Amino acid sequence: MAYFSNRLVFLTLVISSGLHATTINVPADSTTVQSAIDGATNGDTVLVQPGTYVENINFNGKNIVVGSLFLTTGDTSYISQTIIDGNQNASVVTFENNEDRGAVLSGFTIRNGSSGNGGGIYCRYSSPTLTDLVVTDNHNGGGIHIVSGGGTQNPGFIPPSPLIRNTIISNNRATND
Repeated sequence: MAYFSNRLVFLTLVISSGLHATTINVPADSTTVQSAIDGATNGDTVLVQPGTYVENINFNGKNIVVGSLFLTTGDTSYISQTIIDGNQNASVVTFENNEDRGAVLSGFTIRNGSSGNGGGIYCRYSSPTLTDLVVTDNHNGGGIHIVSGGGTQNPGFIPPSPLIRNTIISNNRATND
């Protein structure tokens, strides 16, 4: 029961986070997840239908929600039915422009990425919310790579602290160059 009440609170926050928020449906309104992200503004939701999307996505500094139908239904079968496949070309998902907890990725399988900076998810200078994901079969940089980027080059920088919840990270490989 606690799971469903948490889901209700999360959905309420997502729905009420912006009075002028738009939902962009993939593939009905936008043929790719990245083109939907590109067309979104802070507070919008990108709702992705089941299927395999062979692409690499970058939130580009936007605090938006990108989710499968799991986001609206709570049906966990959508996590395995909605796949973002990186085609062994770079990180599958990138957060690198100060995205905060309002940048949400929820309800996907993230697979087949290949990058020394996190084959599945690359997170630099950002603190997104990663929830209800399966991050699997990514290469070179493993499943998730989080970089703080502080130090003398960036004094006063607050290290990233992504929120990772209900996420399976398995069968990823990282090489040591």
